[in-house]
Amino acid sequence: MIVFNIQVSEELREKIKQTVKDQLHDLEDGEPFAILGGERLIVGYRQEGGKVVIEQIVEKVIGLEDMAGEQQKPTE
Repeated sequence: MIVFNIQVSEELREKIKQTVKDQLHDLEDGEPFAILGGERLIVGYRQEGGKVVIEQIVEKVIGLEDMAGEQQKPTE
């Protein structure tokens, strides 16, 4: 069972359900997870008994390599 605590389109809901179903065996009860879906990060956790809660979608994801590039600008 997947519980959505946020509003998502039916298309995205189905993609999330399929991804979670494929990976559910790798998740422990209480374990948080994130699904990278293109430019979005979908955040949730698994509850006891295999119930999955989707809590949040982060629309803007900044990669660590992007941050490292900004911090290590070459000096002349």
